[in-house]
Order: sequence, then C-alpha cells, then structure tokens
Amino acid sequence: MGKLISFLALDVFISLIANLSFFSFYFKETIRPTLFLFYLSSVWALYLADHLWDALREKEPLSERSIFYNNHSFMIVSFLIVSLVFSLFLGITAEFSFIENQFLVFLSFLFFLVLIVTKLSPIPKEILVSGYYTYGIVLPFSSFGEKGLMVLIFFLHVFANVLLTYNIDREFDKSQKTFTLSQWIQPQKLKYFVFGLLGTGFSILLWMAIFQNLPGEYLLGMGLSFLWLVVCQFRETENFTLKTLCELSYIPMFVPQIFFFFSLLL
Repeated sequence: MGKLISFLALDVFISLIANLSFFSFYFKETIRPTLFLFYLSSVWALYLADHLWDALREKEPLSERSIFYNNHSFMIVSFLIVSLVFSLFLGITAEFSFIENQFLVFLSFLFFLVLIVTKLSPIPKEILVSGYYTYGIVLPFSSFGEKGLMVLIFFLHVFANVLLTYNIDREFDKSQKTFTLSQWIQPQKLKYFVFGLLGTGFSILLWMAIFQNLPGEYLLGMGLSFLWLVVCQFRETENFTLKTLCELSYIPMFVPQIFFFFSLLL
C-alpha cells in the first residue's frame, strides 16, 4: 500500500491538502474551491508526469516504480490526461484571473522546468523545488507577506523534506547528470545539514510561540511535522516507504482544522 501511494503520488496529494488547509486557517483566508481543485489537479499531474519521465529515462535494472509505470502505462497516462484537462478547464473557466495575475511566476517556473529537463539549470534542483513549492502554497493568500516567519519555517521543512527524498535518488540523478545538492554533499553531511534546517525551523517556531503568542494548535501542527521528519531520518526501511513517510510528514498540519472542528462541538 505504501508503494502504491508513493508510485501514484497520492502522498503528495494528501500533503498538498494539509498545506493549503493549514495556511488557510493560519492566514484566516478562505481558498476558493475552484482554486483548491486547480492546485490539486495541477500538482498531481506534475508529479505523475515527473514519475513517468523518470520511468522513460531509466535504464536497466529498472526500479520498482519504473516497472510499475511500464506495466500500467495506459492507466498512468489516462490519469495524467484527465488531470491535465481538468486543470486547464478550471484555469480557463474559473481561475484565469489568478493565472493572469501570477503569469510571471508561472512563466519563471516553466523556464526553470525546461532548464532542469535539459540539464542546464544553474541552481540545484532541491532549491528550485523547495522554493517554488513553498511560494506556490502561500500564493493564494494575500497576507502571506505579513506573516513571513511562518512561511520561512515552512520553507525550511520543505527544503529538509526535499533533501531527504532526493537523497534516495542520488544514484539515479547522478546517472542522469541532474544538478542536485546530493551530488555534492556526502550522505552523512547531508543528514547533519537536514538536522540543522529542522533545528533552525523548530527554534524559530518556539520563538514565535513564546514571544509572539503563536496559538498552540499551530505550534503543535507545525512542530509535529518537524518531529515527523526527524523520526524519518532514523527509520531503516526501503526507499519508497521512506519517501512516503517523508511526504506524509505534513499530515500534522491538519491539527488546526481538528481543533476548529472540535471547538464547534463544545
């Protein structure tokens, strides 16, 4: 089950829901249902396309994910096409103004995507993925610039998560000549770097709780997400299970919503 969740990028799908929901509560701004669905379908299509692209490029011996994609190519391509068509439909009919207002962001993302695919990117892939993912999550909320510390904390978590998951694909990225930090940092040093990122993020989070009266549900939600990633580093498990565990480290970000739900019952 863990492998299937990872292969179909359902872990990313669940994490995206947790991220958008957390910041919707934190910024006290409601995200439009059509924009929410546009995000889910677009990101899922992007990750499916990335996994499919990896499967097409990989040489023998193939990984389990590539074998799965080759054996179920019709199903994967069908999911991808449906998701893309749905994204385009929502983008044109309901969220065109959002896309138009953020056109330069989308254009720069496509530009760097082309550079990554053509192996011409001057910036390591982990930094680009972490930066665009973080910015993309907070983009629907107009007040994200006023609460930059929480955004910084989230970025540190995302960056640590990306470093951990990309480190699993170290050999594949090396064979494909992809510009990644894992090619330049030894695994043990990378682990220390990840600990440093998580420690820094958690320290800022505690500072916000003590000196800025950060509500407990946000401290608990984001704090448990950091703790989840720390635990992942000590797990001795197969690669795809570890990837899924890392991606699902965002699940505790549902805590504010759970608090809100139970508060309605009191």
